[in-house]
Amino acid sequence: MPDSPGRPIPSRPGLQPSEEEERSPAYLRLLMALLLPAALFNSYDGELRAVLLTQLKAAFHVGTAAVGIANIPIGAGQFIAFFLVLRADRVGRRPILMWSILGYTIFTTLTAVSWNLWSFAAFQFGAQVFIGTEFGVAVTLLAEEVPAERRGRYLALLLLFSPAGAVVGGILVAIGFLHNPIGWRAFFLLAAVPLLIVATGRRHLEESRGFVAVKASGEIPPKQSLRRSIIAGTAIWRGGARWRAVAVGGVALLQGLVSAGVIGWWTYYAEHERHIGTSTAGAFFAAAALFSIPGYLICGRLMDRIGRKPTAIAYVVGAVLSALVTFQVANRWIMLPFLLGMAFFGVGIAPVLSAFATELFPTEVRAQAGAWIRNAFGNTGSTLGPTLIGVLGATGALIGNIGDAASAVTLLTLPIIIIVWLAIPETRRVDLEAADPLEHPAAPSQLPES
Repeated sequence: MPDSPGRPIPSRPGLQPSEEEERSPAYLRLLMALLLPAALFNSYDGELRAVLLTQLKAAFHVGTAAVGIANIPIGAGQFIAFFLVLRADRVGRRPILMWSILGYTIFTTLTAVSWNLWSFAAFQFGAQVFIGTEFGVAVTLLAEEVPAERRGRYLALLLLFSPAGAVVGGILVAIGFLHNPIGWRAFFLLAAVPLLIVATGRRHLEESRGFVAVKASGEIPPKQSLRRSIIAGTAIWRGGARWRAVAVGGVALLQGLVSAGVIGWWTYYAEHERHIGTSTAGAFFAAAALFSIPGYLICGRLMDRIGRKPTAIAYVVGAVLSALVTFQVANRWIMLPFLLGMAFFGVGIAPVLSAFATELFPTEVRAQAGAWIRNAFGNTGSTLGPTLIGVLGATGALIGNIGDAASAVTLLTLPIIIIVWLAIPETRRVDLEAADPLEHPAAPSQLPES
C-alpha cells in the first residue's frame, strides 16, 4: 500500500543527534558486546522448548495438542513486552535495557522449578515479557547509533547471535547433557550466570544520541499519565507512516507464524515421525542453527549492496522450498541439507526484517513502530504457528501428522513476496536522523561502494 496522506510526520529542522559525527569504533564494539545477549537469549528459551519438547511432554504427562496450546500464554508475554518497549520512546533506551535483562534472568531461572505444564507456561510468559522488551529496544538502539552505510552489517552481526542459543541447546542434547541429575531443568539454570555478568557490564552503556536530541528538543514530554501513554503508543497509526507499519507488520506476522511453527516442531517430527534418535536430532538441530549464521551474514551484505526488498524476496523463496522438502522426505541424509537451507533462509532473513522495522520510521516513534511490528504482529505469528501445527498435526486431527501440518503452514509464507514487492518501500541507505527517513537518503559520500 502507498503511504497515507494523513497527518504528516513533524519536521525537526536543525535537530542534531550529537555534536559528534558518529560514535567511536571502540564504543560501537562495546555496544555490540553489551547487546549481543539480547539476540542470543531472544531465541534461547524458544529453541530449548523445541529441542526438549519430547522431554517436556513426558515430564508433565501431556499430549501434543496441549503443548501446542501452551504456546498461547507463553507467546502472550511478547504482547506485554510491547508496552514496555513503548516506554523506550518516553524514558529512553538505556533504562529499559538495564531492567529487562534482570527480569529475564529471574524468570528463566524460575522455569527450572516448574511443577506442571501451566506453571512452566507462566514462568516462560514472564521470561518472554522481558526478553521481548530487551530485544526490541536493543535493535532500535543499535540502528540509531551505527552509521547508515554500515547499519545492515551491524544488524546482521547482532542478529546472527540468535541461533547461538539453539546451537548450545542442540549440542548439549547431542552430548548427553540431559542425563544430569535434574534433567531438562538444568538447561534453564545455565542462563543465569552469563546474564548477570552482562547486566553488571551495562552500566557503561550510554543513551542513544538520537533519543537525547529528540528529548532535548522538547518533543518528548518528561511525564505522562497512563492514559496519555497509551494514546502516545498509538501515534504510529495516526501519522503518514501507518501503512508502512501495516505492511511490515503483515510480513512479521506471516514470517513469525511459519518460522516458529516449523522450528518448534522439527525435533519432535524427526524423533516421532522419522524415528531419528534424540542425540542425532539434537546434533542436526545444532548444525542447522549454526548454518543460519552465514545466512545472517550474507543477508546483511546483500541488503547493503542490492537492497532490502530483493534480499527479502530471495530469502523467502529459499525458506519455503527448503521447509517443504525438510518435512516431506524420509531419508535423514537427504533431509539434512534442506534442514540447513531452512535455517539459512528462514532464520537468516532476520536482519532485513529488522531493517524494515526500524528504517521506515522517525526517531520519536521508532521504538513503538518496532514494538508494534515485532511484539504485536510478529509475536502473534510466533504464537499461532506452533499452536496451529500442534493442533492440526495431533493424532486424529484435521491433518493428523506433524510433517504434513508443517508443510501446509509453510505455504502461508508466500504472500510475503507480494507484500514486499508492492507495499514496502526500499530502505537501503536512508538517513535515520531525517524527519521522515524515506525522504532523505544518505549523502553520496556516506554510501558504500557496490
